Amino acid sequence: MSATHDTRMDPLDPTTDGPDLALRMNAAFPGRDWVAMLMERSGYPRDYVEWHLQEEMVPPQALVSAASELLSEAGTLMAQ
Repeated sequence: MSATHDTRMDPLDPTTDGPDLALRMNAAFPGRDWVAMLMERSGYPRDYVEWHLQEEMVPPQALVSAASELLSEAGTLMAQ
């Protein structure tokens, strides 16, 4: 039996913290600079994005929304 990592994310899920978000993004975009993708989508600078990905707190809504959009798009591409 193979284990799969669920990369879907509910933007309203209060249990999503920075490290969890980072794990989901890394699983969905292996080998890609997904931090840059989050920067572009959210409008925040890299150091701000990286800091929030390291903290065990809910990231700002703009980062959560950007990640949710990117993960949704990744899921759509994977399903094709």
